[in-house]
Amino acid sequence: MMKILRIMLVVFFVLMAGKAGWAITGVLATDQDISMLKKDLLSGKVQVGKTRLAEISKNYGDASDINSTDKRITYNYKDLKLVIEKQRLLRDWSYDSFKTAVYSDSVENLRFDLESGELAGDNIRYSKISRTYDNPTEIDESQEDGAQSIYYYGNIKLVFENYFVLKSWKGANLGKVLTADTLQDK
Repeated sequence: MMKILRIMLVVFFVLMAGKAGWAITGVLATDQDISMLKKDLLSGKVQVGKTRLAEISKNYGDASDINSTDKRITYNYKDLKLVIEKQRLLRDWSYDSFKTAVYSDSVENLRFDLESGELAGDNIRYSKISRTYDNPTEIDESQEDGAQSIYYYGNIKLVFENYFVLKSWKGANLGKVLTADTLQDK
């Protein structure tokens, strides 16, 4: 009987620690946060193509309904919907001596384009690389805005920055933005 009680106690603590971990990762947006987000969208402080997901989450909190695909993240804040585009921008490349070289035509073309400087700059997207040079041989991908995702083409290491930016937004009841007076009435 004591053994079963101990097991139940351990399971209880593990489950509680898991829920605490989820709570730490993000704070849900309150009605006041959503109202402020609406105001900032209407005033232009939050802009399509410029405002990043990390900034939205930090300043306004996370939506209660978040849907994610390979290309987009959708934040549904009650009567406000934000569509975030996932982009991965090339930041650096190098050779990794611990990886085995691959000598396919597409990898040889990638190697030549990197060494010649044809692939240079801050706005080269992973989608262009994968379309042009096929799929990588190894992937270490992060799903956080601002984090790094690493793709290997044999011994070629490509480092991309996750750049998740607001693509579009749609809202209802935009005239009913909460004010300090409205919040006091609640």
